[in-house]
Formats: sequence, structure tokens, C-alpha cells
Amino acid sequence: MKKIVLFLFVAVIILTGCSKFKQQTGNRYIITSPEIAEIIYLLQGARNIVGVTIECDYPAELKELEKVGNFGKVDFEKIISLDPTIVFTSGLEQELLTTELEKLQISTAQFYPKSIDDMISSIREIGKLIGAEKRANFVADSLETEIEKIAINNVDNSHTVYVEIYNTPIMSVSDRSFVGEVIQKAGGNNIFAELPRDYSRVKAEDVINANPEIIILTCPPEVTAESIKIRKGWEVISAVKNDRIYTALDINPDLIIRATPRVIEGMKILQKIFKNEK
Repeated sequence: MKKIVLFLFVAVIILTGCSKFKQQTGNRYIITSPEIAEIIYLLQGARNIVGVTIECDYPAELKELEKVGNFGKVDFEKIISLDPTIVFTSGLEQELLTTELEKLQISTAQFYPKSIDDMISSIREIGKLIGAEKRANFVADSLETEIEKIAINNVDNSHTVYVEIYNTPIMSVSDRSFVGEVIQKAGGNNIFAELPRDYSRVKAEDVINANPEIIILTCPPEVTAESIKIRKGWEVISAVKNDRIYTALDINPDLIIRATPRVIEGMKILQKIFKNEK
């Protein structure tokens, strides 16, 4: 395992393997958000999780659990049949899902961390809710320590960065978004600090005019470095001319998009990218 994997993950994985936490008898969790599924697994393992959406794919054990649909559309009959004590939901289109579940008198817990601080707070709150408060506080405290270390290692944010999260139409991130904050913490200078929304459409000519030194692609695999290079007018961009376009082959998008403890690993990889280190 690479050195960039943090001590907190090693410690928690060990704890998960030989946990002294007792299973909360009768608790049955359904989780519709991959971020929350990852956090709950990290804190308590899969012992109380009875169903997930198909996007809940990390750790691999979650893939073996019953599926209740996808993030945007769940199977209510399946959820009811699994008799959950709590359904963990997220934001965006899941706002309506939360409302519908409550109409069915199914208890819900909604978490939608929009920032690093939100993520850390959510970990603590989830820990209280599932009876893993001690472990949750350990993870949260360790995250805060690691983020401080990363900030200390950043001498400046001089590297201009363009993040593309979708290609048709092209979409990027503002500094107010979770991804934008991750870029900043890792030492990058986002070319779209201000946008109408946290995740928003942008114009190709604006990207060209901003002339980013680095391009990070978190969009579908078919959007490759080569496909960026052949876009009309993009050949003049510094990142294109200097082959500083980074795809999922260089950094797993989940490490910077998902608000989970793995974001620390993503920040460390971004730091290496920004410093042009191997």
C-alpha cells in the first residue's frame, strides 16, 4: 500500500477487523449515498447495513449488499421489504426522496457535506447516531491533523488549475464547492473561483482565456488527455502545450469528488501533481 495512505485509515481498518464495538441489535441501515456508505463502513463496518444504491461501491464489500436502486431513483418497495430502522440519504435530488420516505413513516438521516468542515462534522454526527462516537471522533481528529499538515506543506497557490467534472456541456467547480476547496487545500489556484453555482457550466473560450497550467479531469473515462488536446482552440493552453492534463489514470476521481476521509489521499496526490513530482 502506498505511503500516502494515512495512519488513520490503517488504524481504523485494524479496528474494523477486531472491533470491540457491539452490533446494535435490531438496527438496519439502508444507505443511498456512496459518501455516507463509505463513512459508515469505516466507522462500523457493514454489520448493520442491509441495503445500498448501486453507486455505493467502496469498499468492495458494499457491492455485495442488496441494491435498492440508484442515487437518483430508488425502489421504494425494496426499501420497505428490507424493513430499515434508518435510511441515510443525501442532498440534491434526494431531498424529495427524504420527504417521500418520511411520508411512509420510515426514519431518515440526511447528510450532504458541502465542505471539508461539513464532512468532519458529519463524521462526528454519524458516529453518535450509529453508536461509534469514539471511533468517529478519532477519525475526525486525525483528518483535522492531516489537513493542517497539508496546508503547512503548501508554500503558495500559484499553480492555475482547471477542473472539468463533465464534458457535454463542459462543467467546472467554484471555490465554494467541495472539489474547489480540495484543490485550494492541495495548493492549486482554481481558474473559476466564482461561478453561478458550486458546480456549473463554463464556456470553452473562458477556459482558453484563463490559460490554466494544469487540467484535472474527473469526468467520464472517454474524456482523455488526447480528446482535450484536439478541442478547437485549446492547443494554446499551457496545460495542453506542456502535457499537464491529468485523468482518472493519474488520480481516482472519487478521491477528490467524494466527501470522505479518502480525500486526504486525493489531496496528497494533487500536491504531487501541482509540484510536478512523480
